[in-house]
Amino acid sequence: MELFKYFICFLFCLSGLSKAANSLENLEYITEQYAPYNYQDEQGIPQGFSIEVLNKVWEVLEVAPQKIHVFPWARGYSLGLQQDNTLLFSTTRSESREALFKWACPIIDIRIVLISRRHSKIEIESIEDAKQYKIVAIRSDIGQQLLKDKDFSETKIHLSNFLSSAILMLKHGHVDLISSEETTVFRQLIKMGEDPKNFNVVWVLEKRPLCFAFHHEVEEDLVFDFQKALNQVQNLPGFIQALKQKHQLTTQ
Repeated sequence: MELFKYFICFLFCLSGLSKAANSLENLEYITEQYAPYNYQDEQGIPQGFSIEVLNKVWEVLEVAPQKIHVFPWARGYSLGLQQDNTLLFSTTRSESREALFKWACPIIDIRIVLISRRHSKIEIESIEDAKQYKIVAIRSDIGQQLLKDKDFSETKIHLSNFLSSAILMLKHGHVDLISSEETTVFRQLIKMGEDPKNFNVVWVLEKRPLCFAFHHEVEEDLVFDFQKALNQVQNLPGFIQALKQKHQLTTQ
């Protein structure tokens, strides 16, 4: 009888080890249209700087490439908060988000900025100056959350589900500024046929790292192993620099 108990315990331990070893495959990987960091091309294939970093992390961990789901940011962010076994990326790490996820960082550092139409001739000397203007941000995006963190009036904040819609609001004068990630906005302007020279960064809200954000109940050991692999990827000779050049991020 005692031997049988040990046998059952042995099987249970094997089961637990197997689950831990396969847990990366059990995650649901969620991203958004956020070029050049992560986006879906015309064939529906995920592309971008962050995608290539993730692929290399999988390679280091000897994990086969996994399916990546591309959702509008507000939906993906909600899933990342509420649904077990999710990994949301690229997610900007900030104080207000810190306790909401478990983090593996960095993918790359970014700047969250306020952008105006150049001909509006808006000049901002302090964060208090910026609070007088109407500002559009993407719903649940770091651009919105930083405005809230910095006590901007909700009556001045307009929300959009898509960056393209936010840009149109700025272009047509419905708002004075966009609060978003600098490179992403200017890439979207070009995609929409706009001249980037007609738009101007008037204030830098913060510089922050883009990260992989795990659901808060994902096991610590899994996040630790992922972080360790990400560190290895970041330290591969020439790898990150080559990705920056490929995606035209060499100024970051």
